[in-house]
Amino acid sequence: MGHAKLTSHDHSTEWPDFLRKASKATKGVQGDKPLIVEMSSRDAEAKLKQLLAKNYVTKVVDTYDEQFAELQLSLNAHLYRANEDVQRNSIEEKLKEHYGSKKSWQLGAWVYYPWSQQLVHILSEEDFISLRTIRNRDLITSEEQKILYDYPVACVGMSVGSASALSLVLSGISKHIKVADGAVISGSNLNRIMTGISSVGDEKALIVARMLYEMNPFIEVGRYPKVTKDSITEFFDKPWRIKAVVDEIDDLEIKIRLRLEARKRHLPVFMATELADSVMLDVERFDLEPNRPLFHGMIPGIEELVEKKDMNHREWMKHAARIIGTSNMPLNMQQSLLKIGSSIVTHPQLGSTVMMTGGVTTYAIKQAALGKPMPSSRKTISLEKMLVPDYSKAGYKWQHRKHTRAMNRALDAM
Repeated sequence: MGHAKLTSHDHSTEWPDFLRKASKATKGVQGDKPLIVEMSSRDAEAKLKQLLAKNYVTKVVDTYDEQFAELQLSLNAHLYRANEDVQRNSIEEKLKEHYGSKKSWQLGAWVYYPWSQQLVHILSEEDFISLRTIRNRDLITSEEQKILYDYPVACVGMSVGSASALSLVLSGISKHIKVADGAVISGSNLNRIMTGISSVGDEKALIVARMLYEMNPFIEVGRYPKVTKDSITEFFDKPWRIKAVVDEIDDLEIKIRLRLEARKRHLPVFMATELADSVMLDVERFDLEPNRPLFHGMIPGIEELVEKKDMNHREWMKHAARIIGTSNMPLNMQQSLLKIGSSIVTHPQLGSTVMMTGGVTTYAIKQAALGKPMPSSRKTISLEKMLVPDYSKAGYKWQHRKHTRAMNRALDAM
């Protein structure tokens, strides 16, 4: 589901004139990176004019005053708690001081997003980063925020992995981030990827990269359509080296190769597996344990699978289930997996759980990046176990054990 486009028809040739006219009116540069003119740079006005001469703009958004005002309130706690009149008068004075002899449009930066054709006026990079992370304090100190911002991470697999990428950048982590997934977004992906129906048919990594840039246009997103045996070295090392990997890819060969390369470079690997309404987090600290076996040593000799050609779905299912551990799957997940190929096409996933994976992996990466406790381990965050009274009762446990045995027998027969 969502691996490649299923059709190749271009129905625009059948459109009536009014649809064709609307289409032409919105055509522009379909880039995957924003164009930024920093107004403190030399010849900034000429650069801005040149940008506008070359690109079609459908909307100009200028909330520079409001951004600066909130930054000042946040930096001055006594103003934040003052009444509205005091706030407005104080901000007016700070704005006059800030502008000096310049006009508002001559300050900060102008950002053009080719995919939406919007031109947005924002604060300068330092002030912008300060504003969008200021509510993290002091859960994250200013010193820690700088460390996290300079901590480059790669996220592989953009169905579940998109939640980690978005959560990292949302939290002010990873000014340099890599995202990889060559599959396109399908209609059924909309239950777990934070995008809209207009993204169907577009590359997953492209859509996620754009969302990251809209959060923070000053970051650098390395977008990779696919990680392969031949490209994996470049993925780890160019154009910048990463310090951690988030693995959310289904391809078993690449899952193994990611760990082999991470172990070679002494880098940690994080994997959050969504299991119905539960999240299982795997942390492999190859940075602290360079000789650590892959997948916690649960499947001896798994490295040999990287050379296996044309693995069919049954084999993939068998190895994937062994990695996860059938006893770790909630009962409804177990029951669903046994229906694959008969009444459902693939393993079910929930968007609410995928969103949880983003928070869980971000926490683990934050701990590792700051040198705080985050050992190699496997932990499960189960909403059922925490919130459902009947979860721990004997009847549920009996049913779970029964289905675990049934799954293991099915796997053994593959």
